[in-house]
Parts: sequence; structure tokens; C-alpha cells
Amino acid sequence: MSTLLVNRKMSPELRARVEASVTGRRHGSGSRLAPRATMVLRVVALTSIVATLVWLVSTKRRADQETEALRSSLIERSARAAHGLTEQELAIAKRAASWLKREAQAYSGDLVTPRAASLALLSGLLKQPTVYVRGPLAELDNSQGLERSARESAKDAFVLCLLDPPTGRSEKAILARAKSAYAAGERMQQATGHITRLGDAYAGLPFLQAAWRERIAQVEQHQTLVELAKSFDRAPLDAAREALKSRLLLFAIDEAGERAAVSELDGEKPHSVRVGLIDLSSGQPLLRLRRRVDPSSLSEATRAEYARGVDDCSLALDVRQAVTES
Repeated sequence: MSTLLVNRKMSPELRARVEASVTGRRHGSGSRLAPRATMVLRVVALTSIVATLVWLVSTKRRADQETEALRSSLIERSARAAHGLTEQELAIAKRAASWLKREAQAYSGDLVTPRAASLALLSGLLKQPTVYVRGPLAELDNSQGLERSARESAKDAFVLCLLDPPTGRSEKAILARAKSAYAAGERMQQATGHITRLGDAYAGLPFLQAAWRERIAQVEQHQTLVELAKSFDRAPLDAAREALKSRLLLFAIDEAGERAAVSELDGEKPHSVRVGLIDLSSGQPLLRLRRRVDPSSLSEATRAEYARGVDDCSLALDVRQAVTES
């Protein structure tokens, strides 16, 4: 196609560029895509964009559904685990803290109520579901110290010998029972199976309360819910329920060791221990005693490994003797 913009005086190369510009042809070997090919490319690009958007929306919807399913599951599991627990039972940790703080103040004297005034009556009380805690005097006069002691304390020779005493007070008999407590074997399980740890109540309580379910309802991040689910799965909920359902609180409070005394390998040294039994429904103490333990009279071999266990068992025998003399 000729154009008025070129003339014969122009060089062939310049004339070709001008004609190409006017006619739409590109200089060189390239060429424009055909209209149909251009349309196909546009359709493919648009389809890809739409498919990507659909995939993103679908993925987010699926993630949201998974998050809501996990949220609902956690709330439902917590509610089911807490079913049947009263407000009074769920408040056991707070109530126990108040009572034990009172018992950790200046000692108010021995007390044996009519409900615990004989071995038969005491044994009858101790057959009821009971929660146990033991800790040093300096810890049990505040909530944080109580929780720390509760989580660390376990059923010991004091508990075993209180419920299943040895046949006599000889070192051999007491040592045998202390060894049974250390082994935590069949004898320990049979005698103290209904005794739970206050520490289990502390460990499981947060997952049983309405406040935890309210927190779950407000969490937005899926990963946060996943971590909370893992914590829920690790919590000792069965043991916590059992502890919260207890009727009695059994405690042992260790006073500071005598300064001049030498500590044994397990840390035991002469000191006084406050023991007691509290009715969880009323908060009234049923039994309160203070007795001194001293491992110094034990044989060297026994002191080396079982000083605390033997002292604990001897303490339990002192408690049993006290109720017979009341």
C-alpha cells in the first residue's frame, strides 16, 4: 500500500519503516497475533484468575469450617467433662486455700471432734472420697504456694499408714509399710485408691470452668485452638473430677526443721507436722493435731534411705493413737 508520506527520494529502509507504521505491520520478522489467538489467550487468562479466586474462597471456607468444628468440639467436650459438678465443687481450690491459710497461722490447738473420736469413726471418715495435700508451712499460707505444693505433693507413707497401718511400731514393721508407700504398688492402690491429690484438681480445673469455654468461643486463630486442644487432651480431667467430688480434705503441713538438727540424705530432720481433716461441705475441721517427728532414733541404714517415709508412717500412728485417747 502506497502512502503520501513517502517519496522516491527516501532511502528504501526509511520508506519501509514509514509504510509499516501506517499499515500496522511490524518491522522485522515478528508479526501480530491473529484476533482468534488473542481472544483465546484472554479467555485462558481470565479463566485462570477466576479458578484461583474460587480455590482461595473454597480453601478459606474449608479452613473456617475446620476451625468452627474444632471450636465446637472443645466447648462440647469441656461441658461434658464438667457435667454434674456443682459450683461449690468447682470452687474447691479457692475454698481449700482459705481453710489451709487458717491452719497455717498460729497453731490453735489440737482438736478431735465427736465425728472422729475413735479409730472406728476415723476409719469410717477416711473411707469417704478424700483429697490430700501436703506442703511446708511457709507455702500453704498463700494461694500461689498452696497450688505449687498441691501440684508437687503425692500420696505418701503418711496416707498409707493412716488408712492401712502396720501391725506394730517396731522399726522393721514401719519400714516395711514405708517401702510399700515408696513402691506405690498394689497395697498402696488398694488402701488409698479413693484418695486423690489436690494437685489434680488444680491441673484439671481450668478446663472444666465456664470461663475456659468462653475463651474458646472468642479465639479466632485456628492454630491457637489446636494448641488449646492439645492442652485439653493432656489435662487429668478424670482425676480432677474425682478430686472435686471429694467429701473430705486431708492435709499435712510441715513446720520448719529444727535449726540445730542434722538433715538426713532425703532432707528429713526433726520437725513438727500439723495434720487435719476438713469437711468439704461445711468447711469445718473434724480433726487437727500437731506432732513432732524425729528420725534420729532410727538405724543408720534406715535413715539413709527411708528417714522421711518412716517418720511419715510414725506420724500416722501418732494420729491414730490420739483419737483413741481423746
